[in-house]
Amino acid sequence: MSAQLLSLSERMLVAARADDWETVASLEAERREQLASLSLTGPDALPLLKTLLAHTEQVRELAGRQRDRLGDALGQHQHRHRALSAYLQAGFD
Repeated sequence: MSAQLLSLSERMLVAARADDWETVASLEAERREQLASLSLTGPDALPLLKTLLAHTEQVRELAGRQRDRLGDALGQHQHRHRALSAYLQAGFD
């Protein structure tokens, strides 16, 4: 179970680095299910959880960067839309 969980987490990170957010979301749902049934009593539980947490933080950082890029792109789009609307309005006046 822990090897599968680690593999899922690594695949999520690879997908996030590739900006494949649909795959990240799909893998996260699968990972969440496996986490729910994870035994925390084994000797490898703490190192596994630390690795999973590190992967999660990296994915979150990448997601934050993507969110910022999308916000910037949206702002630029809105600015161009307002400029085009003003230009068109000036043409009708």
